[in-house]
Amino acid sequence: MLSAALVIAFVASAAEQQSASTRSQLDVQALAHVWPGVRDSTEQVVLTPEGEPMLWPHTTETRVRTIVSAVELPWLGEHVLYLEEFLHEEPGDLRRQLLLQLEPMESEDDSVRVRLYTFTDPKKWRDLRRSPRLLSSLRAADVEAMPGCELILNRENNQFRGGTVGRKCIDPEHDEGQYVNYQVVVGDDLYWYRRRLMSIASDELREEVVGFNWYEVNEARLFTCRIQWSPTGRDSDRRELARTDLHDQGGKTRIITPDGRRLEFALHSQDWPFAADRDALILVVQEQGATNPLASAWTELDARQIAIDLGWLAVRCGPVVPETGEVKS
Repeated sequence: MLSAALVIAFVASAAEQQSASTRSQLDVQALAHVWPGVRDSTEQVVLTPEGEPMLWPHTTETRVRTIVSAVELPWLGEHVLYLEEFLHEEPGDLRRQLLLQLEPMESEDDSVRVRLYTFTDPKKWRDLRRSPRLLSSLRAADVEAMPGCELILNRENNQFRGGTVGRKCIDPEHDEGQYVNYQVVVGDDLYWYRRRLMSIASDELREEVVGFNWYEVNEARLFTCRIQWSPTGRDSDRRELARTDLHDQGGKTRIITPDGRRLEFALHSQDWPFAADRDALILVVQEQGATNPLASAWTELDARQIAIDLGWLAVRCGPVVPETGEVKS
């Protein structure tokens, strides 16, 4: 028979494991709540691929947008996120496109495991977050796991911090003698990441890039804007150039029209610096680098749509509707 002391120890150990498992489950739910959203970052190259340090004031900066959305994929897991990342100047060219599977960990030291999946045909699944039709047709054969690249994240109050572990995350864009060390911090008011390319043989740092928030967007509303252009100026000759997401706290995007004009589009509401006492939603179109806008429009702060029509150029923005995932025309 087991002694009373052994029984007590067994029960205490089981209770601790159950407690750790419960905490991890709650951490998964918290991360699934805090990670989705629009993150606008300034990305800096700290060390070049040639191994040359990039020190201020010579550090190069790139503006990056990351959009993360919760998606329903029961065959992959209870908590799944869809991630799209692109440069602000190139919203039509996705730089990263991933599914993130969030799993609880039973270890007391770690909170959440994030497994990463890429797409076998990425372009087919673009805008997956807002298309129930695409989401329902996605199957396991359409995605590929990224072994060795899973993230182990720990909860620190309202933030999650961690990254890859070991040397098994091989970057397909580089030779097999290098691996990726990726670290990230996700919180309500913070998004920070660091990507290091390391030598497997020597652990020598070959390249380093860091990204961090360049303005707050956590209380922003997200709009989808359709941008159309006409070579003749007639409505009948218009064709869609881009469809991009903008938040209303100074969200910006840039395009180049077929005739070579470089345009910038921005949405403002309560962040508008010249009308602090006006509750309005403001859309601005201007030439890149210009002081004065080509056109602007304003409407009520809680309006469902805002648009500008210049004949040769038209832009119409409406809020992304999470209830259906579809964007109305």
